[in-house]
Amino acid sequence: MRRISINHAQPGMVLGKTIHGYNYEVLLSKGVILTEDYINKLKRKGFIKIYIDDEETAEIVINDPISDKIRVMATNDILKTYKVTETLLVNIAVDSAKSIIESINAPKFKATFQESPAFQQLCKDINSFIDELMNQEVLSGLNSIKSFDNYTYEHSIDTAILSLIIAKKLTLDREKLRQIAIGVFLHDIGKIFIDEKIINKPDKLTADEYERVKQHTTYGYELLKGVENIGIAATHIPYQHHERQDGKGYPRGLIGSNKLSFGAIAYTDKDKMVMIAEVAALADFYDACISDRPYRPGLPPDLVYELIKDGAGSQFNKELIERFMSVVPKYPIGSEVRVKNGKYKDFTGVVLSLNTQQLSKPKVKLLCDTKKNKIDPVEVDLSSHDSCDIECVC
Repeated sequence: MRRISINHAQPGMVLGKTIHGYNYEVLLSKGVILTEDYINKLKRKGFIKIYIDDEETAEIVINDPISDKIRVMATNDILKTYKVTETLLVNIAVDSAKSIIESINAPKFKATFQESPAFQQLCKDINSFIDELMNQEVLSGLNSIKSFDNYTYEHSIDTAILSLIIAKKLTLDREKLRQIAIGVFLHDIGKIFIDEKIINKPDKLTADEYERVKQHTTYGYELLKGVENIGIAATHIPYQHHERQDGKGYPRGLIGSNKLSFGAIAYTDKDKMVMIAEVAALADFYDACISDRPYRPGLPPDLVYELIKDGAGSQFNKELIERFMSVVPKYPIGSEVRVKNGKYKDFTGVVLSLNTQQLSKPKVKLLCDTKKNKIDPVEVDLSSHDSCDIECVC
């Protein structure tokens, strides 16, 4: 199996992963033979990348960190919680940030949200989601197929997966994992209170529009603040997931310590950054960057990996980056790659498997030469070829 651009899809190819729509209905099932009509419909719906099964990559196994059953369950929980919140907007005055916050904190609004079956079910199902990830040590990659329609929900799931894998590396206890999962599932729910045209605008935002988008962190915090039995960190993940270590983040410009903190989850009037929110900020950045959006295709995973390394100490908690690099591969399994130097310079292929001791040195399977002509496959183990470098191909 391998991941390809929808623009490289051809009739006759076999779909490698099931594709879901906005309400998480099945659009195309795994194993379906693609037709020109199917390909065009996927393009119109905003799918930029898909997975295919073929003989050349039949031995490549891309394991999802969670089962389809749990992913569908969790995605539906998030979707329904968003929809419940959207129904409450009818009675909200949206003429200013202040009026929105006042409406969110109205007792009736807060009670309706907290007591809704959708939100209650989300909190209940969190445990099953966490259970599935407890045996994961290293991610082979974040493998969901996002469209323009389902991006919000899939992004929340993938960000939660990565957050929990990092948190597990930090040996955080079950209650902290639960708070992380709830907070990350709903870290972007504040965007519901912002004009959808601004959220999905394909062009550069104006200064005023950007200021309005930044308010989603505050709205999400206000929505979850005071909600029973979800924990203090769950409320501060929406609030702090765009803060930075150097104080240049938003909404409050908090400054981080660049240290890991294993003490009690606490929040004081001194505007302390919560380490769990720092975990979420890192995971959110990674998945948002590698994901396809209406206004740009996803960035190559190896480029995002380097951006995160470069942001250590300024944007991201420096000690946390070390944990991130120990669980996330620079080149995910199934990724298309190009050789940058050496004997096979400009040959292309796919990542075949990972070396868990050296995540940046996978085994690759070369399939095409410099002129994109198919060759007899060649396997190259980068852990044994220090002089051979690769890059992801979008």
